Amino acid sequence: MKKLLLIPLLLSLAAGPAPAKDKPMEKTAEKISDFASFKAPEGWTQRDFVEQGDPQIRLERGLHAITVRLAGGTASRYKNASAFLAGFEARSMGGKPAEKLANAVVSGSRALVYRRKVPLDLPPPDESGPAEMGTEQFCLVPAGKRFFVLSYSYGDSVPDPSYDGEKAWRAFLKGFKAKKR
Repeated sequence: MKKLLLIPLLLSLAAGPAPAKDKPMEKTAEKISDFASFKAPEGWTQRDFVEQGDPQIRLERGLHAITVRLAGGTASRYKNASAFLAGFEARSMGGKPAEKLANAVVSGSRALVYRRKVPLDLPPPDESGPAEMGTEQFCLVPAGKRFFVLSYSYGDSVPDPSYDGEKAWRAFLKGFKAKKR
């Protein structure tokens, strides 16, 4: 009987002290809105998250996705735009550098839009075969000592006849405004 009473006591001691209260975290959208203003295309949903130390907002409509990533902060993998362009996230599968696609006016200045090939569907780990590939377009926009990576992708290799995501992407770029810092 005494052994049964000791088990809960030992388990509570093994768990350690009660966790301290977390500091209130600043919301991702608020961090990004400190550096830029933009409007999501009509009918698109928004999801906020932090990945690789960078706050990000992902706008989605079906398989279409526009991502706003604020990089260059203290926890960021990339400290500046040239480090991002040299990194693996700006390269196509196999390490090929991104292709220069076009110029676009973003936040009042010209930005180079790049295109890279990304895997959409990989074969299962125990099977071999080709990966289904798609493209991602992205551009870099300075924001003081930090920078934005704006990207657009469509998650299928077959074009979407019901919606022109690239038209929404181009309109998004025209409306994106980095705040002077």
